[in-house]
Amino acid sequence: MATVYHEEGNLEAAFILYSKFITLFIEKLPSHPLYKTSDTIALQNNKKKLKQVFPIAEKLKKNLTDRYTAEENKRLEFERKQQEEINKEQERLRKLEEQRRLDEAAIADQLKKESEERWLRAQEARYRELQEQGKQGPNAPTLGTGPLVDLGADIAPAPPDYFYAVSPSSDSKPSSLQPSPPTVPDRELKKNVLSVSPTTPPSVDRSTKPPSINHLTSIGSSSDNAYGLRTVMVPKQLMDKFLKIAESNTLANIETCGILAGKISQNAFHITHVLIPKQTGTADTCTTAQEEDLFEYQDNHSLITLGWIHTHPSQTAFLSSVDLHTHCSYQIMMPEAIAIVCSPKYNDTGIFMLTPERGLPLISSCREAGFHMHPKDPPLFETCEHVRLIDNPGVIIADLRTK
Repeated sequence: MATVYHEEGNLEAAFILYSKFITLFIEKLPSHPLYKTSDTIALQNNKKKLKQVFPIAEKLKKNLTDRYTAEENKRLEFERKQQEEINKEQERLRKLEEQRRLDEAAIADQLKKESEERWLRAQEARYRELQEQGKQGPNAPTLGTGPLVDLGADIAPAPPDYFYAVSPSSDSKPSSLQPSPPTVPDRELKKNVLSVSPTTPPSVDRSTKPPSINHLTSIGSSSDNAYGLRTVMVPKQLMDKFLKIAESNTLANIETCGILAGKISQNAFHITHVLIPKQTGTADTCTTAQEEDLFEYQDNHSLITLGWIHTHPSQTAFLSSVDLHTHCSYQIMMPEAIAIVCSPKYNDTGIFMLTPERGLPLISSCREAGFHMHPKDPPLFETCEHVRLIDNPGVIIADLRTK
């Protein structure tokens, strides 16, 4: 699978699988109790593969690091330019606010001068009026030679009206001299600082990068099914071919089972083979034997295990408690693994999987063997949404029972 991902340009997925391979054979297997007694030839083959995988993984690591560094630098440059635009807009608004304050101060100063001039003109007019009244009397004093006239509180000059909290044109006089509160500047312009429209982000080609790391698939998937699983392509002719080869067992009310195998292409699995291993069966069970023949066949043909298929000669299509435990081992190793159940008596076929949020954790922790009860609500298995039936008459049924 790692090689296929590498050839297709999916570097992230290839690197993850190569890393898992290295971890498995360098860290995990040597600590297994049976490791030292394993076949010497198999160990030598594994060491040979490790020598091939190490430089490939290192090269992939460097390529991915360079790509991610370039993308990060592009992102940082975009954010820098965006921040510069925000700063420029903030500076423009600050200058507008400063100019508004200066304009308000100039207007206030002008109003102050005009008020003072009005006050002076009023006092001069009042003074001239008093002079005229003084001239009319027989002993009217003259300015500069006679005594000063006590004008009294009612006619004493008053300061300009901007010193009062009330308008000088009001009929009531203020009880004390109170300066008017300053005008609160309009702050609406500052609100626009946060609404600066950033420019369109630079386009980054992520067509070969998985959108996210999914805990089910381990490498991420762009499929649109509920669990983000990669699509499994199932040939329509597969079930009929399998039922034909299982016909003799079906007539004897004996289950038949097989292994679904295939390849991966463009991040989708394609079932190309059904492997029928040596086996023994009853009306409701099927047990495989000499499974090394399966491994050898798959290794020679570079096939991936994608699930299993079996018949229910006298029952409907569903997963029994034993079937749930059987399929659990497949789905733990490959989240996309499927279980096909054929019921020739009822002309029914089901393609199932354990529900990841309920069925998989419950069955994997169950230690009971044989047929036993499991809770049914919520359901422990369901029909697969990530399966697509395709036309492929060339699907191969490899019957290893005759080997």
